[in-house]
Amino acid sequence: MRLKRIIGVAARQIQINSGRSLLASVALSVGIAAVMIMVAWGNGAKKETIRQLEAMGTNLITINPAKITNAVKRKDSTDRITTLKLKDCDAIRTGCKRVSEVVPSVSGTAKVKSGNATAKYMINGTGDGYFELRNLEIKYGALFTMDDNVFSRRVVVLGNLVSQSLFGDENPVGKIVLIGKVPFTVSGVLKGKGIDADGANLDAQLLIPVNTALRRVFNSDYLNQIFVEVSEKSFLPDAEKDITEILRVSHRLTARQKEDDFILSNQLTAIETSEKSARSFTRLITGVSLLALVIGGTGILAVMLLSIKSRNVEIGLRISAGAKRKDIVVQFLAESAFLGLAGGITGVILGLMTAGIILVFSSWQISISFQSVLISLLFSLFTGVIFGVIPARKAAGANPITALQKE
Repeated sequence: MRLKRIIGVAARQIQINSGRSLLASVALSVGIAAVMIMVAWGNGAKKETIRQLEAMGTNLITINPAKITNAVKRKDSTDRITTLKLKDCDAIRTGCKRVSEVVPSVSGTAKVKSGNATAKYMINGTGDGYFELRNLEIKYGALFTMDDNVFSRRVVVLGNLVSQSLFGDENPVGKIVLIGKVPFTVSGVLKGKGIDADGANLDAQLLIPVNTALRRVFNSDYLNQIFVEVSEKSFLPDAEKDITEILRVSHRLTARQKEDDFILSNQLTAIETSEKSARSFTRLITGVSLLALVIGGTGILAVMLLSIKSRNVEIGLRISAGAKRKDIVVQFLAESAFLGLAGGITGVILGLMTAGIILVFSSWQISISFQSVLISLLFSLFTGVIFGVIPARKAAGANPITALQKE
């Protein structure tokens, strides 16, 4: 009954001073809502990034050429070493038993033309295993095959956005597109995939056999990337060691005692990096949260001090009637806790409404968990109690005679 009475008195006082109570909770509400949105955006971005990385396979190793470290370079030299070759794919495929798939990739932009439609797109010369590796699905026609690669056939698979841009809603299978000045026959069109974890738009590219790309489009003999799929995730560390040794022998680096001219990375490392970035963002959010709570708590402190000033008679009478100091403290702490909780509830509602609007009208990834809502409410309650300690102690320390005389 005593707890019920304390809560009833606190609720009644907040209702009587509704104007002050509203002002006290506004700053806290806005702060809670802002923090909720930032946390939700951070969680959503983290989940989406990890989803994209995992969609590419957690047992995937990517091999990139290392950057040139020479201080002086020719103007026409590239900023990356050009030692990755198709023979490296064969060496890895035959030399590493833990590997289930090896896919080469050479890419660059080129002018693409069909009829009167002309635009520059990313051209990706790769192997037939690339489609499964990237979870790409066919919409029209068929993917190119291993034979297309072996015989350097001029066939192309269009990304969904490229197909829409060049042919509209028409099925372009069998039609001719010019990549540079080389004619290619459209063998298929991919379903929409969007942007991957690396930031590449998989819908805005044309995929052709790697041999065709090297000989007929880029006039080159080196690769931009090699994708290696390991049979099991647990084999990743050993597979990386094996691949490193194979490439060092293939590039004659061991014999010449040279540093690696390639860089290996895997999806697990990328996921760990993403999670590390998320933790850094969380620490930033924690700092912002503390600032918001301090600002909101200051409002509660000010309102409670004003409340004590206007309730001198009540405090004096209660002490004179035998109320203990701790009863006064508990009563005022209950009122400040109510203010904090009210601000928290309002902030959570405001945050949920804002998150809903963002989800409807933007492409932001938002993820609000029950845990974040509960933590927001607990922090609001905690803020109310902490910033109510000083007013509560001041009220409890009042001299009843002086309090009544002031009135």
